[in-house]
Amino acid sequence: MHHTCKGALGLECLVPVPHPPIRAWTFVSLLILLVSVEAGASITFEADSLLLRERNIAPIGPIPQPAEADSHVAATPEASENAANLYSEAYWAAVADLDLAGSLKAARNRPELEFAHGLTFLAGGDRERAQHSFADLSVGISDLNVAVAAQMMLAHTLMYDQKWALLRDLPASPALGVADQSNAMEIERWGHAFANIEPQSILFPAKPVSLPLRITAVGTPSLRVKINGREYTFWLDTGSSMTVLSSEVAAKTHSPVISDDTLTVRTFAGVAEVRAAMVRKLELGPIVLTNSPVIVMDDAMMRVKASGDGGPWANHRVDGIIGWDIIRQIDVLLDYQDRVVTLARPQRFGMVEGATPSLMWVGRPLIKVRGKRGETLHLALDTGAQATLLNATVLEKLGMTGRAVDAKVFGIAKTGSSTNRLISALTLDVAGRSIILENVIVYGPSYSGLIGCDGILGSDLAQFGSLHIDATNGIFSVG
Repeated sequence: MHHTCKGALGLECLVPVPHPPIRAWTFVSLLILLVSVEAGASITFEADSLLLRERNIAPIGPIPQPAEADSHVAATPEASENAANLYSEAYWAAVADLDLAGSLKAARNRPELEFAHGLTFLAGGDRERAQHSFADLSVGISDLNVAVAAQMMLAHTLMYDQKWALLRDLPASPALGVADQSNAMEIERWGHAFANIEPQSILFPAKPVSLPLRITAVGTPSLRVKINGREYTFWLDTGSSMTVLSSEVAAKTHSPVISDDTLTVRTFAGVAEVRAAMVRKLELGPIVLTNSPVIVMDDAMMRVKASGDGGPWANHRVDGIIGWDIIRQIDVLLDYQDRVVTLARPQRFGMVEGATPSLMWVGRPLIKVRGKRGETLHLALDTGAQATLLNATVLEKLGMTGRAVDAKVFGIAKTGSSTNRLISALTLDVAGRSIILENVIVYGPSYSGLIGCDGILGSDLAQFGSLHIDATNGIFSVG
């Protein structure tokens, strides 16, 4: 027996109803900014040529090595035998796994070492140092793999910090290939779209704010917000890198489209066109944001179709989404038990030197978790996803195979991709707490670009009582 349903923003799922039944409307709402054409579900600007592990790129032609070798980089036999071979499976595998110590150790030349340092700065929350590292590397020609990777990560961090003019003027290395230059131009379009808006500001009251936490019909968190004085219900979606308005809400609130250019975003399995806009005043209770950059999506796509427990189909409208661009600026506590969301000004504690935060941002918010046998995984935090999903690429690492199911995941403007496995029980250590998630759907295998993603932590974490999200200090906790 199967049920077909549409998830958030047009995502459609076909999942079985075995015994005991899995909820028929399991879906992922991931909304992702994207400029490359073929990259998978990832919150990145990754160019196709960065899918190193998937494509197994051959070395780039004879290119001269840096004139001065870094004294901290060991000359490996591989490098000494073939100096022109700039592609290292060991190095880029460590980068993809976000193995920061491993990438530093595997680096064979100055660009690889400095790129690994840049990732370490970024994971530790020091985006200024990361930007400087990536900026220097992005115009280099001694190692084109590093140059392309640095250009993409630099674009990420500039967008994260809403440095739109710098993003617009981001210089591309003249040595980049045609495909990578095309991706660089697409990145610049986002900078052009938002470069002329006034800087965003946020005003907090003296004390934390407690607001009613609403749970949508598909199990995701939402709250009431005011857009230019008009009240709507918006999802709280850490999986959306930017805040989104439906076209109808944008029109009714007089939120102006600020660019004639059409931009492209990618959901979990498809693409959609959006327009750049600006909200003059966005209110979360007494918290007031001024001049917020947003994207506007056609109202027809901002709907969720779902049926629960065999009931009738329902068409649920989504007014808009509070995305990671706003959530990351606030200390957020989602109390699912008492149905309250507490929002506060983050207090900067400062991260311990060398410590790995539980919540990292490296192009997407990632949570470092451990499997039952101590394996390290990095799962994308997506409160807009109803359920946790696992990338098939990590099954072998976890020593799991899963049981067979017949399922398909569909997305906007894209045909369905099949999945045929499900993990009955997945044990994870999340920020020091051991949790067990049941009936975890396995997707892929999906190679999501430069930084790999081992899966998605969804809103089924609500069953453990509460979620604490403090991106300023790299804090994430459950319960």
